[in-house]
Formats: sequence, structure tokens, C-alpha cells
Amino acid sequence: MKRGTRIALIVAPIVLVALAFYFFSNIISYLCISAVLSLMGRPLMDQMMKIRVKNIKMPASVAAVISLATLIGTFVLLFSLFLPTLAQQTVKLQSSVNLDDVEQGLAEPIASTERLIHTYQLAPDDFQLVPYLQNVITEFLSSIQISSIASQLVGFTGDLFIGIFSIAFITFFLLKERSILRNMIQALIPDEYEAKVDHILVTIRDLLTRYFIGVMVEVVLVGTLISIGLGILGVDNAVVIGFFAGLFNVIPYVGPIIGAAIGLAFTVIGSLELDFYSQTLPLLGKVAGVFAVVQLADNFIFQPFIYSSSVKAHPLEIFIVILMGANLAGIGGMILAIPVYTILRVIAGEFFSQFEVVRSITGRM
Repeated sequence: MKRGTRIALIVAPIVLVALAFYFFSNIISYLCISAVLSLMGRPLMDQMMKIRVKNIKMPASVAAVISLATLIGTFVLLFSLFLPTLAQQTVKLQSSVNLDDVEQGLAEPIASTERLIHTYQLAPDDFQLVPYLQNVITEFLSSIQISSIASQLVGFTGDLFIGIFSIAFITFFLLKERSILRNMIQALIPDEYEAKVDHILVTIRDLLTRYFIGVMVEVVLVGTLISIGLGILGVDNAVVIGFFAGLFNVIPYVGPIIGAAIGLAFTVIGSLELDFYSQTLPLLGKVAGVFAVVQLADNFIFQPFIYSSSVKAHPLEIFIVILMGANLAGIGGMILAIPVYTILRVIAGEFFSQFEVVRSITGRM
């Protein structure tokens, strides 16, 4: 078969998938999330299928239900551990924060900021920071339409329930009939490529299963270490800060910065009764130190194990791919960059191994 025809047969399914993403984004999103959950539940499913009672193997549907219930139970357990604490700390924060205390606690740094602005003539001489921020917040709140938010909230709630049901339904069948996606994909592929496509799907499944399980472990480790570190320092809301830090850590490079910013903001709000320069500022330095140490551990211990061992890619490759994902689709692109790159590497290694550049990026696989 001519090279042009072979390339066309490979490119055509990719184009079809891109069009499906464009026109049926919600359905494709459900399928992608379900595929990820099925990959995470696959090891448990495989172990349960090995269980035999008097040479009677457990039915696939029963194993799938137990595996899905275990996944759901794990997520519910994680949220049940954090959400009550989050709600409790939020109520405590709301009851303890007084606007007069906020203004008094931040009076000195606000005055320093205003002096700096006036010194470098960054604003008119009569500029005052507090009234300026009040005007900005007032204008922002006045631009928000409550009725629109209410209708969007109702719509979001309905979509959320539909999404959860759809994802659970699809995940069940992906666990129960592990070859269903493979059969659908192979139906679009010429018979002569079935063996290669089957090898591609098995490789992708194994790599992504290790990757997503590793990411979950990374989130738990980062959140736990930050909670412990801030708890040792006596920072209020340490568990809440750790929860958000671990959650945002899923976003490469940008996520840790967002988590640290949230942690510093919570620390400032919880330390309004302290002197800013002699007490709050040193505490902020210690909090930043905790985030820095955990991030170093994540960068040099957790991530190399997850990325290099699971998807078998060089750290420089990962960095460039994530930057490309951010350029194409923002934060969502950064999150999806590594799984998509892994899939493309496997396909390229199977069909285009004759090219030196392909061998160079797939040699570790």
C-alpha cells in the first residue's frame, strides 16, 4: 500500500475524533472520564475476576459493580474526610473575620503600598488604595446578574446529575466488557492493521492506568504533606489549605502556584490580630517554605516516578508537551497534555518507527 494511502487511513480517524469532540463535546467528555475511571478500576476488576469459588468464576457484571462501587466509595470517602472540615473551617472563618479587624490588620502594608505608588508616581497624588479596591469590587458585583446566576445554577445542577449518571453507566460497561472500545475502534480500521491497533490499545491502557493511579497518589501525598507541615506551624485551616493544594496540583506548573496563593491568603486572613511585620510576615515565609519543600519533593520524587515510570517520557519532553497543551487549550490542555501525548507516542511508535525522530521519542517505551 502506498505511503500516502496509509497516512490517510491513519489521519482519517483522528480527523473524525476531532470533529466528534467539536460537535459532541459533552458526550465525548463523559466517555473520556469514564475511560479514565475504567482504567483506574481495571486492576481491581482483574483481581476480582481471578476469584473462584468451587471453580465458579465471579460474573463480570458483579465484578464490574463492585469495582465501580469501590471507585465511587473511594471518592466519597476522600470528600467526606475533607468537606466537613472545609465547611467547619469556612463557618469559623466567616464568624471570626471582622471587617474592622481586616482593615486594621492590613493598615500598615496598605500604607506602605500607597507610599510606594506615590514615590514612583504610579497613580495621582490623591490616590488611595482602599477606596480604589472598594470601587472595583462594587463595579464587579453590580455587573453580576443574580437571576442569570440562579438559572445557570439550576442548569448546572441538572447537567451534573445527568453527567454523574452517564459516567457511572458508561464506566460500568467499560469495566464489564473490556473489549467494547477496542471493538469499536477496530471496526474503523482495515483488517491488515488489526494486530497493530490491538497492540496499541493494550499499550495505551497499561501506560495510562499507571499514570492516572499515580496522579491520584500524588494528589493525596501533596495534600497530606502540606496539611501536616502547616499544622506543625499552627496555621489555621491547615487541612483545608492542604485539600486545595493537592487538588490544584493536578494542573502542571500553574496548579502549585494557585495552591500556594490560596494558602498564603488563608494564612493572612487567619492572622489579622497579629502584627503584620513582626509576626504575620515571618509566618507567611514559613508557609511559603512548606509549599516550596513539598513542591521540591513533588518535582524530584513524585513526578519523576509518575511521569517517567508510567508514561516513560523524558522530563524535557513532558515540559514541552505541557507548554504546547497550555498554548492550545489553556489549563484544560495542560491537564490533558500528557495522556494525549502518550497516546500519540504509542501510535507513532507502531506505525512510523522507520523515522529516526519517532524512534528517539519512543525509545523509552
